[in-house]
Amino acid sequence: MKQSITKIEVQKKNKDRVNIYINDDYGFSCGAELVYIHQLKVGKAVEINDLKTIVEEENFLSCKNSALKTIERSHKTEKEIFEKLLGKGYDEKVIARTMEFLRSYNFVDDNKYAEAYIKEKIRSQGKNKIKYALLRKGIPEEIVLEKLSRVSNEFEREAAMGLAEKKYNILLKSEQDYRKIYKKLGDYLLRIGYDGDNVKDILKKVVKEGEEKASPKEPDVEKLRELAEKRYNILKKSEDDKRKLYKKLGEYLVRKGYSYDEVKKTLKEIIE
Repeated sequence: MKQSITKIEVQKKNKDRVNIYINDDYGFSCGAELVYIHQLKVGKAVEINDLKTIVEEENFLSCKNSALKTIERSHKTEKEIFEKLLGKGYDEKVIARTMEFLRSYNFVDDNKYAEAYIKEKIRSQGKNKIKYALLRKGIPEEIVLEKLSRVSNEFEREAAMGLAEKKYNILLKSEQDYRKIYKKLGDYLLRIGYDGDNVKDILKKVVKEGEEKASPKEPDVEKLRELAEKRYNILKKSEDDKRKLYKKLGEYLVRKGYSYDEVKKTLKEIIE
């Protein structure tokens, strides 16, 4: 039975697709090119069932090609592809058919995606952060937990220790208060996904060893003074303000590994 097209509107999110209304009710969506191929226009009488069959096949081909282009650019989870296609204006029935096609040819595989993601991130993030990132991407929780269980606690701890030591050395350049360093380092490790118990153990080891290294029992005072004077003579050529000189020289000596108290004493003798 023939019916009339009463409205053709371009979709807001995708200008290449249009919505077709039949007898003032929404009928279907299709690519704008199909409108020209079949000379669709308002007022034209159409055989709705025949036209729908043509449109459904065209939509599937278009949706499939869009999905393949998305995958070519970067690996995606099933949820990410589904949402991408939905945002482009394809209806869920066509997307479901497209997802079935992608799965049948292994173009999408949440198991492999989770494995690759964990392998890439495990040296820079803890299991907690990785877990929630994968869940947000739509990977089923049972898959996420199973893949993460393959990473040994020893491996995760070793990676966390390496990150903690690196961050600790960075913090030392701008902070001498070990209580603040302890808190900042702990916040950092928690933020990148390591659990509280591991973080506490790592902090005890890293910060304690750092304190011992930064506080030698018998500092070489003569060497400290010689280094301070040499640096002072360089800095004063471009800086007249004693307060700035004091600050710059102090930070330089602390970075060299001398304790704050010894540096303060030496600076007083040289500058003041």
